[in-house]
Amino acid sequence: MNLGDAHLKFVNTSRPQLLHSDSKRSVTASDDYYSLSEPASEPSSGDDPAAIVRYGTPPSQMHSPHPSRDLLRSGTTSPRRKELPAIDTTSKSIKFVEKDRTNTDTAAMGNMKTWKSTKSDVSPPTPGVDDTPYIQFAIDQLTRDEELTGRRRVGVSDGDVSPIDEDFHEVLFEPNHAHQIVPQAYQGGSDQILEPPVSPLEPEHVDDNLVPARPPEDSFRFPSLNYIPGPLRLLSLVGLMVCCLIMIALLMVSSVWAAKHNGLWPYDGLGTNRYNLFEFVPQILGAFILLWLFAVQAALQRILPFTLLASARGPQHTGALDDVSLFLTNYLTPNLSSFKHKEPILGLCSLIFWLNVFTIPLLSCVFQTRLYLDTNDGVWMWTTVQPVAWVLIVLYWLLLVALMLLALRLATRPTGLKWDPTSLADIFVLLRRSNLASNFHGSEVQAVPIRSRPASLGYWRPSNRPSDIFYAIGEDHASALERHRQEAQKRSPQIIDLESQQPNKGLTIESLQIDVHSPAVRYRWTPWFLRETWWILWLVMAFVLTTAFLIASFVHQAVSFGFLPLLPAPTTALGFSPANFLYSFIPSLIGMFLFLAWQPIDTYYRALEPFARLADPRGATAEQSLLLCYPAYLPLEVSLRAALAGHYRVAWISFVSLLSITLPVLAGGLFTAEFNVPAQDVREVASMPAYYALVVFVLVYALSFLALWPGPKHYLPHDIRTVGDIISFVYQSRMTADAAFREPRTKTDLVTRLLSVPRGEGQVPRYAFGVYVGRDGVEHLGIDRLKRPGSGEMVVPGGRA
Repeated sequence: MNLGDAHLKFVNTSRPQLLHSDSKRSVTASDDYYSLSEPASEPSSGDDPAAIVRYGTPPSQMHSPHPSRDLLRSGTTSPRRKELPAIDTTSKSIKFVEKDRTNTDTAAMGNMKTWKSTKSDVSPPTPGVDDTPYIQFAIDQLTRDEELTGRRRVGVSDGDVSPIDEDFHEVLFEPNHAHQIVPQAYQGGSDQILEPPVSPLEPEHVDDNLVPARPPEDSFRFPSLNYIPGPLRLLSLVGLMVCCLIMIALLMVSSVWAAKHNGLWPYDGLGTNRYNLFEFVPQILGAFILLWLFAVQAALQRILPFTLLASARGPQHTGALDDVSLFLTNYLTPNLSSFKHKEPILGLCSLIFWLNVFTIPLLSCVFQTRLYLDTNDGVWMWTTVQPVAWVLIVLYWLLLVALMLLALRLATRPTGLKWDPTSLADIFVLLRRSNLASNFHGSEVQAVPIRSRPASLGYWRPSNRPSDIFYAIGEDHASALERHRQEAQKRSPQIIDLESQQPNKGLTIESLQIDVHSPAVRYRWTPWFLRETWWILWLVMAFVLTTAFLIASFVHQAVSFGFLPLLPAPTTALGFSPANFLYSFIPSLIGMFLFLAWQPIDTYYRALEPFARLADPRGATAEQSLLLCYPAYLPLEVSLRAALAGHYRVAWISFVSLLSITLPVLAGGLFTAEFNVPAQDVREVASMPAYYALVVFVLVYALSFLALWPGPKHYLPHDIRTVGDIISFVYQSRMTADAAFREPRTKTDLVTRLLSVPRGEGQVPRYAFGVYVGRDGVEHLGIDRLKRPGSGEMVVPGGRA
């Protein structure tokens, strides 16, 4: 049919309107579709205004997150309009073909409103012209703006529409510029294929073009981004400093007193209260400080990526998204990554924290026995080993200074956080309006993390909407339109089934080389020390070493009767005995190695537990998966919470992590040199009650390796230690567009939403890890809701092939 004389007009008001003469044309505004009807029944002077009628579309899974407002005002309620000269488009026209519609077609449209019959000037159908290209072009134009801006949310129900109404801006045309859409005229025979005209209109709002925002201060809606977790708050750090000062005072007093008064206390034999006081109590105090320090380190490492992202509000790339771990993965060597990211204070603190793992082995040999010959018979006294005591004093002074520097660093620079990011949901909420999705294309199936472009954490706003401020991880001045054009040159287009909103199975994206359905990809990664080969090796080593330990301990009663030290045993004037130092420091150091070696195992099992719950084909609730925050709990706390939740493996592994601190404590105080009267020589003898307790703990530690068998649910496509690793599993997930993640004010608000039943649904949502159809209409591997109303379930693999 031919379009008549179309005139494009707008009014000089805050809400422009479109006027035309007798012809009909279709325009789009935001996510609603309108069509122009016949002239109004009540004509006005001049050209008759077009009555704008909402064009009701059938329910679709591809729904924009921006809801439209009410219907445009009719001619009777709209403000007075000033008509401008019409644009003459009669010189260029395009001929369309309209086939007859049957009653069946009309019934299939459901609640759609149909156009009124056209006037007599509409030309009859032209035989031999295929109208398929024009229908396809119309569909493409209706969805073009949302696809370019990345704001389309596939499968989002009406109840999940985002953002809030006050942030919505409905604009049909720019008020100060008239855009003229002139179709290209094509001449030729009826067999010539017409190309649809290309509109010069660009998307009105490009949310990917973000700039940092400065919200009003002291606002409830925009709180200051300086949340500090409990272990890092000033009260906690001051308490740890006080403990360090107490240890320094005790060591200095004992050192000075022993030097001036010939010892501290008379020695009264093995296994007595005095023996336990000097041989085990110092290690227990040191273990208490060390465990507290581990809690501080865990909290610092957890917020470090976000702190670096918050300080990266400039052109320099810190790599915090992909290089900085969310938890400590190695306790045996110092963590110096902060120096790499230009945080020398935090790097120095981490180095000093690591040095304190030697405090327990040193505390185990800080007190020894010495024979003082001031009297005729002489007396054995407990004394302080002066070199060891002063080394410990230096270490605790360094720790005190490091804690002061850490408190100063946290007080002077913001962390960039609203609350403690302890769970997966705390990271997902930062992605709802993030513009980083294109940076992670295909990253969920890559074994090596893909480096993303610079990213920052804080308040953002679109460049064309100064009042639309939100909190997210994003990148400054990243144009979505330019990114889409660049990506379009790298990969082939993806054809989508418009009715089911599912990708065409016969087509793939060239850049996505690995099939997301492949078990080799899904079950590719687990920490190296938890793989089957290494697990068998750990088990064999634990069995062999434990057996050797028991044989050496009880065959020929070597421990109870004592053994020759093979080193000089007499104590010097400074309280140092080579034999006593060797058999106190080395056993405690071995115990400390076993304690530190178990910490990464505990850490990874805590972090992997949410993914293990999500790997269940039946899915898991947010309480059992997205909200689990085991890495943030204290050792005993996580054991109790995991046991109550039915996560018994995590509970036991974490309990062994705490129990293994007894190994360096007991091993360092077992042996001491004594003169054996019947044999007339000096022997190293052990306190048998403490030795029996050590044997029990060693057996528990060795047998606990049986619980480390990594099942298929603990395997993932790649590591999960960084923020970027987590984002790669949800960067296209429709879950982040759910109402539960719509700008929660507090952590309590987020938890309440995730544990509530969504509007219009009958049960709490369940989430899973598997293959889902993302917002781009492509299948991805990661986390999403197991099932959404009106769509099928996501594919959750049942196990490794």
